[in-house]
Amino acid sequence: MKKYYADSGALQLLQILICTVSAVLDVLAGIFLNSFPIVMWVITIVFTLTAVLSSFLILPLFFKNFCCILTDSKATVSMGIFFQRKQSVRLDRVQFVQVITGAFDGILGLNFIILHVYGGKLMMMFLNKNDRKEITDFLQQKGVYYAP
Repeated sequence: MKKYYADSGALQLLQILICTVSAVLDVLAGIFLNSFPIVMWVITIVFTLTAVLSSFLILPLFFKNFCCILTDSKATVSMGIFFQRKQSVRLDRVQFVQVITGAFDGILGLNFIILHVYGGKLMMMFLNKNDRKEITDFLQQKGVYYAP
């Protein structure tokens, strides 16, 4: 049994993106709504609070609670913030595997492995490059994943 956790590089990237988008929206609200100061301040406060809560509370909790477990017979993903959800797939039932790698996958942890089974799928998210390679090698040994 081997456990894999979400990469902290992806968390940092998402935090930076959320804070940047919030700052841009705050500036745009200040530019376009300066004749309506109450509306401008309400919108600015809402964007800022949303960015702060999602970046520094919700996302870190999600990344802390996200775990992929591989055994010889099944793959399990455990995730959730307030409610834990576990999803398992027997490896002999996997129809095909989809591997998605993002830009700078060695640095940012934007690697996803999706196990497609009849009637559903299991997504292993935010894996670093070494974990992705280790999982795909394991799936090849089990005969589940055929790399081109």
